[in-house]
Parts: sequence; C-alpha cells; structure tokens
Amino acid sequence: MLKTYFQLRRRVDRLVDSITARYSEQIACRPTCSKCCSGGLTLTIVEAVALGRMFNIEPNRIYLQAGQAPLNNSDRCAFLDKNNLCKAYAERPFVCRTQGMPLLLPNSKEISICDLNFIGPPPHSSAVINTENLETALFAANLDYCQKAGLHPMSRVAIDRIAQLAGFDTDTHPE
Repeated sequence: MLKTYFQLRRRVDRLVDSITARYSEQIACRPTCSKCCSGGLTLTIVEAVALGRMFNIEPNRIYLQAGQAPLNNSDRCAFLDKNNLCKAYAERPFVCRTQGMPLLLPNSKEISICDLNFIGPPPHSSAVINTENLETALFAANLDYCQKAGLHPMSRVAIDRIAQLAGFDTDTHPE
C-alpha cells in the first residue's frame, strides 16, 4: 500500500541528491546540524506509517494517533538524540528530506533557503524545489494509501507520538 509513496520518495531523494552534489560547497547541512529539526511537526498518514515501519510499529497503532495533538510544544524534534543525530533519518518525512534545499513555497515568489546555505551565488532555478508540486504529489500518495486503508486522508499524526510509540523519550530534553 506504500508503493506510490516510496516511488515519490525515490524521486525526491534523487532531486535532493542532485542539488546537493551540484552545490555541495554551498550547502552546510551535515550530521548534527539540527537547526530545522523542530518539534510539533505533523505528518500525513502515509508518511507516519512509513516512519513507523522503521520501528516495527503496526499501522493500526499509528491510525489511533491521527488527529491527536503533539505531546509537547518543544522546539526540538523527539527523534534527535543528545548529539543532534536523527534516530529516524532513513525514514524521515518529506519536510525533513527537503529542508536546507532552495524551496519555492506556495503563494510565494521568493525562494526560501536555510540561512546557513547558499551564502554565495544563488542556485539556478533548476535547483529549486517547488513545494506546492511536492505537496500535491504527497497528497495524491496519501490519498491512495488512505483509500486502500479506509482512512480519512486529511488526518495527520504528530511526529512525537510516533517517537513515543517507538519507545523514545518525548519530553523536551534529549536523552
């Protein structure tokens, strides 16, 4: 049921990899940089289920978390360890996969870029990720999954609830 999602994720990863390779000297994103790893993030059902698979969490347990508020209002993601490494990196959601990249946000004419990246010349327009297109594709993948699972596609799951199901401490302090 996750096939459409994983196909989209592979395309996004290839795009991010190509931007990173092309502009490696202008991208400061590295392990332990957690500037964009804030708490309170919510995921589509399909992203939550894909993330939950990494920790062997049954989809039904994730479905029960849909629509629930985040467990805390921390400015720190529950999946960061004390060294600022992401414990969910391999299955991180799209917002995490694209952070630091040049992003064209919906209803905006300006490119959003982490202030640590692209300090020199701006990236070529071919290296800009149109987040409206990405969100549309993610919505389609989520709709496909939710229709097959009999779920409402507009439900979202707080990422710290998945961290709690995975057995991680979800308070505001790192381990």
